[in-house]
Amino acid sequence: MSLGIIGGMGPMATAVFYEKIVAMTDAARDQDHIDTIIYSCPQIPDRTSFFLGKSSEDPYPKILELAKKLEEQGVCAISIPCITAAFFSKSLSSDVSIPVYNGIKETADKLAAKGIRSAGIMATEGSIKNRLIANALLEAGITPVEPEKEYQDIVTDIIYGDVKAGKKVDPARIYKVAEHLKANGAQSYILGCTELSVAAHVMDLDGPFYDILDTLAEVSVRACGKNIKAE
Repeated sequence: MSLGIIGGMGPMATAVFYEKIVAMTDAARDQDHIDTIIYSCPQIPDRTSFFLGKSSEDPYPKILELAKKLEEQGVCAISIPCITAAFFSKSLSSDVSIPVYNGIKETADKLAAKGIRSAGIMATEGSIKNRLIANALLEAGITPVEPEKEYQDIVTDIIYGDVKAGKKVDPARIYKVAEHLKANGAQSYILGCTELSVAAHVMDLDGPFYDILDTLAEVSVRACGKNIKAE
């Protein structure tokens, strides 16, 4: 069974996602890993700009085009390592005949299983507006805690001003947002943007951070019939 990845949103997030899949797969040799087809397409229009009405360029037609190609190539599942683009998952699931994963629901379920009752969300403004993460948390019995504008601006700048621009992220800025979310009742913090996953990949964040990209990698490995490597 093979996995299809619709990536490039952004490119480094796609690279980190594939690295996570390889690292998580219980494999003793090359042949034990998952056959993977990756379409890294940075030209897909910006999702947040579209959702906020700052751009009229709809990302969905290109995403659907790539999903159709992957379907034709016989993948058993499609994963999209862009949390903001998860808005299109429902449409994709109707337009292609194979499962499409984004990791949001599974992350909410994971937190619920750990007894977490409130979770702070760090994500793009597009994701915050669409409330995909917030709604998944509510369905799992968890209260979502979203940052106030001052702190959302910090998250947005980390995503666009730092990670997408290839700059190093100061972990103190992530902790500042986390403290704000904690003060508003959050017991844990969700890294709900793949650019934040990229930042976390090169730093050892101290605290109850949950990375949706980690969950998506786990879901993808299992969807392709493989086991997760024991830690």
